[in-house]
Parts: sequence; structure tokens; C-alpha cells
Amino acid sequence: MVHLKMRILYSILTLLILTTSGCISEKKNTDEESTEYFIESKLSFFDPYEITYADNKYQGYTYETWLRQPSNLKMLHETFKKIGYKKLISDYDLTSNPCLLWSYINRPLNHIIDSLVITYPLDTIQTKYYQEFWQRRRKEKNHQVVFEILRELNDILLKEQPVEYNNDLVNDTLYNLVLIDRVHENLTNEQAQEDFDYLKRIGMHGSAYNLLYENMSYQEIDWDREELLNDLKTDNKRCCPSTWIVDNTK
Repeated sequence: MVHLKMRILYSILTLLILTTSGCISEKKNTDEESTEYFIESKLSFFDPYEITYADNKYQGYTYETWLRQPSNLKMLHETFKKIGYKKLISDYDLTSNPCLLWSYINRPLNHIIDSLVITYPLDTIQTKYYQEFWQRRRKEKNHQVVFEILRELNDILLKEQPVEYNNDLVNDTLYNLVLIDRVHENLTNEQAQEDFDYLKRIGMHGSAYNLLYENMSYQEIDWDREELLNDLKTDNKRCCPSTWIVDNTK
């Protein structure tokens, strides 16, 4: 949705998506010779079949346009607040791991968040990245919501202050997918089965397959993989869907 899964580098929120829901997998979820692929359903924030091409060249995902809409940014942020940013961003990623952005800024995430909040109201911004970041946001007409999100991230991650989430804006499907993909650990058989059943129930059979066979967190689960595999549906008409749950065993 990462999963969204991270290729979506456009704001600090996007950067956080890249470290939380993971990178959307373009790997086929069956053998290369097969003409069948496990079904992966389209969601409001994720289309597994939606890769755009023009002049025989890869153009990326149109959800990068979707992501720029203020209402969608707000939904993502409120969903991540409910999950808890502290569960999604490690102290190392926040303070020690430099984030190289467009080759002209190389600072830890906490410095970037703080600097973007400080530079937002300024008429003149000296640093090229921060200046162009806010120019792009104003051109896209999402600068106010991006600033609000960054200000709350500053409170949550840097000041470690509690910030309430708006449950009316939370996307329950995204919430559950991020829990499965990034939060659940020390899994019991019961939790693993619930996660598999949830993916199957919402039509994400490719992700369910990866949960069974291609995900490190679920490798030690004692379940009958072959029997569960028989419950997954394939499609021989639509080629090569991306999956929200990726193969992370390689």
C-alpha cells in the first residue's frame, strides 16, 4: 500500500509511508512460467494492477497523484496516528539514519521534520530543498495540510507528546494491513491465522500467499500451508499484480 510502499517520495508523510507500509512489490507471486497469478484486490488507496506506461516506458503509479490530495494525506496521517508512529519509526531511523532526498540534503528525519516546520511560514528560505519542498506543496495546494501533519509529527516524534487521532478519518483496511505488515511480531498461531483470513476475506490472495510462504515474520507458524493455499484464488487474465505483503525472505 509499501504496501504506497515507499516509490512515493514526495513529503515527510510519504517518507514515513516508505518506512512503514513497505515497498509495493512488483515481483510475480507465482513461477515465471505460470500464466496464473494470485488475485490482489483493488483498494481505495492501492491498485495492484495500476502501473502506468507511455511510449513503452515505465511511468510509475498514478497513486502518486492520489497522494497529493489533502483529504487522502489526512486519512493516511490519522490512520498512522491510530497505529502509533512510535511503532512504525525506530529511534535509529528518526535520529541516526540519514535520509538522502533528491541528492541535496542528507540529514536525519528529525532534522528534516523540524526544519520543514520552521521554514513553512518564512518568506525567504535559504536551503534549496526546503524552499522547493514548500513551493511544490503550494503549487499542489496541499501545503496547509502537509504543514499540519508535519507539526503533529514534530509533537509526536520529536517532543514525544500525545496527539489524539480522529477515528472518523481512519481507514480501517489500511490500519489492519499496516498492523499485519509492520507491527505484528512474536506471532501466535491464532494471530497468524487471523491475519491470513483477513487478507483472504478482503480479496488480497497474493498477499495471503506471501504470508504463507514468503514473509519472515510468519515462517515459524505451525499451520497447514498446503491446505490454506487451496483456499486462494488465481486469475489467468490479468497479469502480474503487485502485492501489499511482499516477499522479504530473499
